[in-house]
This record gives sequence, structure tokens and C-alpha cells, in this order.
Amino acid sequence: MTQRILIVDDDPGLLAGIRRSLGRRYDLECVESAKRALELIRQGKQFAVILTDMRMPEMDGIELLKRVQQLSSETVRLMLTGNIDQQTAVDALNQGRVVQFLTKPCHSDTIAAAFDEGLKIHTQQHKRKTHQQQQIAEIEKLNNKLAYQTHFDPLTGLANRQSFHHSLDSALQSARQEQRQHTLGFLDLDHFHLINDNCGFAAGDQLLRHIGQILAAYFHNGDQVSRLSGNSFGFLLINSPFSEAEARAHELHDLFTRQPFRCEGRQFNIALCIGLIPVNQASESASRLLAMAETACHVAKDSGRNRIHVSSPQDSELTSRLNDAEWVSRIEQALHGEQFLLYQQTIVPSMTRTDQTSHFEVLLRMKGEDSQIIPPDSFLNVAESFNLSPQIDRWVIEHCFHWLAAHPDILQRLGHCAINLSGLSIGDNGLFDFIQACARESAIPAEKICFEVTETAAIAQFQLASEWIEALREIGFRFSLDDFGTGLSSFAYLKNLPLDFLKIDGSFVRNLHRDLVDRAMVQSINEIGHTMGKQTIAERVENEAIAQILRGIGVDYLQGYLFAKPAPIEQLA
Repeated sequence: MTQRILIVDDDPGLLAGIRRSLGRRYDLECVESAKRALELIRQGKQFAVILTDMRMPEMDGIELLKRVQQLSSETVRLMLTGNIDQQTAVDALNQGRVVQFLTKPCHSDTIAAAFDEGLKIHTQQHKRKTHQQQQIAEIEKLNNKLAYQTHFDPLTGLANRQSFHHSLDSALQSARQEQRQHTLGFLDLDHFHLINDNCGFAAGDQLLRHIGQILAAYFHNGDQVSRLSGNSFGFLLINSPFSEAEARAHELHDLFTRQPFRCEGRQFNIALCIGLIPVNQASESASRLLAMAETACHVAKDSGRNRIHVSSPQDSELTSRLNDAEWVSRIEQALHGEQFLLYQQTIVPSMTRTDQTSHFEVLLRMKGEDSQIIPPDSFLNVAESFNLSPQIDRWVIEHCFHWLAAHPDILQRLGHCAINLSGLSIGDNGLFDFIQACARESAIPAEKICFEVTETAAIAQFQLASEWIEALREIGFRFSLDDFGTGLSSFAYLKNLPLDFLKIDGSFVRNLHRDLVDRAMVQSINEIGHTMGKQTIAERVENEAIAQILRGIGVDYLQGYLFAKPAPIEQLA
């Protein structure tokens, strides 16, 4: 930072006097004209302070300082004058940005004090500017870092998912508009967790960088490669027919098998799966393509790992998995939106009773596009496979309890409301607490609720199911065994399950009036149930002939289309 001071005055004697008295103390440069002063500044000389006379031939001090402001804004400006009127002072302040006026004749001590103040101001200005520049540099550095992270993975240096998605969009556009053929691959490491478990997360990061280096070196000529997430990578082969891309995928797979990963003196063979799909004018969207490629990779994993799955138009396995994935997305959306709907179906006593109690089973439907009502068979199996059924159970319980609490007249005459529980929910202590919390919050008497569990689920984890059911029954909730008779060991387990109702499976009921074997089965189930102190319910009662036979057998409750079809729960109100 310069400490030089420029003095401009057309009086050689005054300049000589200032140089003589202050030249040893300050770094001074003296000139006799404004023109010469501007020449020095234009030549690149820097001055911390400039002191100029107000009255000079050719150019006055105000004009000089105005130009100095344009050429060297950091220079502190002082003015020396014999006399000054108010307007001149205002012009000097506004146009020349003068910070201090000195009046002739001026003692050297006064000039020195002005120089010290000017140098102090200049130093402060310089520090502020330096600080601002540092802040700007830090902001630019941060912006560059953010810009880099917007497009690249910081660990491997490969393109990130967002950037790869953009490249895939561009490739898809060229496939549609120019009929080009590309290929998308999804690569995922097998048993990556073993590296983290055995060598630590730093080793896992090292392996990912190793994978990234191999991929970056292998792909070229416009091909794109990306770290999509975790230990998953994507690659896009531009202008690559599918048959050629398949050969390259096998070549890449073999390349990894020949380059084991070494860490802490140990060697790990790299095993990975690749899903390969074409990108052409028939492809839907970039998101759909990525989902298809990832699903193809999962098919490879489920087929034995360390292999490649190549998609084709006849790939039924891939189509099935993609449909499942779409249902998973719709289920998750329904759980947090308003797509799930509560339905109900009436359960009636087989014999006429004087009491006015009502009974019904709560059912679930999903609202599709254009208000289409989707039956549970379309999505419950997928929910079970992807462990979403416990969340659905909670949704049904919570909304059913709230609905009953909002309709006290229905609650008052309710005998029992049956709610289905999935096999994954049985024995879940978290659900146990959730049920109690919902009952407390809604003030629903426990004896009004009957949970239905399937025979298969109850028997699959018999001891746990028995204890869990018994704990809820002690609070007052009731339980029914759904689809009874379809299992292989029904009667053997029945006497040890704490139940209130047996629900006879509809497969034995629907042809009861035509099949003597079905009739014998229903009669046997009903008699054993009654012997054990359990009430019986027959489902899928579709005509009066079946209902009469069931009444004759002595079944306690009937349910089916003869009495009511499933309908929105609001129709009960």
C-alpha cells in the first residue's frame, strides 16, 4: 500500500518550502500543473493523498480533483486555497470529493496534520477495500464450489444425478427428433457394506473413488457417466446401438473383475450388477428411463448378483417390477394425501334380534384418476411386499376411530366394527401403543372394535401373535380370525388362539347350496367354534338359499352382497 503524497501548485516557492520542511517525513511528489499531475496518475503512479491549489492556470483544483476521483478513487483529496466562498466549497465537496480545506498561508505543522489525517483515511479505506475484496473472493469461491456441486459429485468428481438427468433429457430429445439410438446403464456394487463394516467408511469412500476413476477412464467420445447415489452409478452411451452397448457393458463388467480393490493389506474382488435399457424415440421420460434401468439392475441382483440384466420389449420381470414401483409410489402418496377412502360392509345377525345394534367391517379403497375407485386387491399385495401394510393399518385405524368419534349416534348403537390387520402388524409393539393412543384420543370403547387377522398370519408367528392378541383383549378389544379354514393346521392351533370370532372363508360359503363337502366343512367349523366359545361369521353370502342353510347350521353372523355391497362409510350416517 502506497504512502506517497502528490502536491500540485503553480507556486514553485510554496512547493520548495513544503519539500524542505516535510520532505524527510513524507514521501512527496511535487508538480506545478494539473496536467502533469494527471499524467503521473495515468502512467500508473499511485498516491495515497493529493494536495492541490484551488486557483491554477489551465485547470483549477476542483476540476483536477474531479478527474482524480475518476482515475484513482482511493486517493484522499485535500485542497489549499487563499480564500474560498460558500459555492466554491460546495463544488469542491460535491465534485472533487474534498475531505479537508487548508487556507494560505499555511504552517507546515498544519499541512503535516492534514497529511497524517489523509494517510489515516487512506489506510482505513484500503483496509475496507481489502476486506471487501476478500469477502468477494470468498463468495466467488463459495459460488464456484456450489456451482461445481450442482453438476459434479464431490467424492468421485463424476457428474451428479442432476447433471446426468439433464444429459439423459438431451439424449432422449435427440432420440425423438433425430431417431438416434442411445443406451442407459445403471451400475450398483454388490455387498458394498462389507467394505464399510470391515475397513471403515474411509475405505468405502476410497472404493467409490476407485470405481469413479475406472469409469471416467473407460467412457469417452461424448458418453456420460455419473454417481447417482451411494454406491450406484449411471452411464449413458451416446449413439450406441443396443447390441453394441451390451458388448461394452460386459467388457466393463470384466474390467472391474480384473481390478480388485486393496485396502489395509487386504484384497476385495469387486462384484457389481448392471441394468441395461435402450433409449430411443419410443422412450417415455428421463425419470422413467432411470427407474427402468435401476429396476433392471435389481433384477440382476435378485438373479444371483455380479451379473448384467439386459432389458427387452418382452421383459415381463422388469415390467412387473416397474408396475410394483408405480404402486409403491401411489400408496405412499395416498398415505400422505387424500387418495385412501374408508368403505364398509354390513354384518348382520343370522337370527332376528330385538336389540338394534349394528355391525360392519371397515374396508379400504383408493381413489384413482377421474375419481375411479380402485379395489384393495390391486395394491395390498404390493404394500405387503414392500412393508407398507403396517402404515396402511395405522391409517385405517386412525381414520376409522376419528370417524366413529365424529358420529356418536352410530357409535352408540354399534355392536362391533371390524378392522383388518396385516400379518406384518401382528406383534408390533409400536402398533399396540398406537391403538391405545387412538382409543384414548377418540374415546372409543375398546369392546366396540374387533380386529381381524388372517389365519395364515396368526399361525406363521403363533406364539408372538397369541401374546399380542391377548394383551389387546385384556384392554377390551376383540379379535376375529379371518379366512378360517384355508390353513393346513387350522383346528390344531385354534384352541390356543385367544379369539372372539371365527370368520368362515368365503370359498366354503359361496357354493354351500350346491356342494355337500362345503356344507360339511362349514358345519364342522361352526360346531368347533361354538364348542370353544367363539362366535362365527360367514362371508360371501350372496343369495337367500345360502343364508337359509347358514341359519340352519347355526352360524351367528352373515356378511355378503345379499345384505349389502361395500359402500363409502359416510353412507352409514
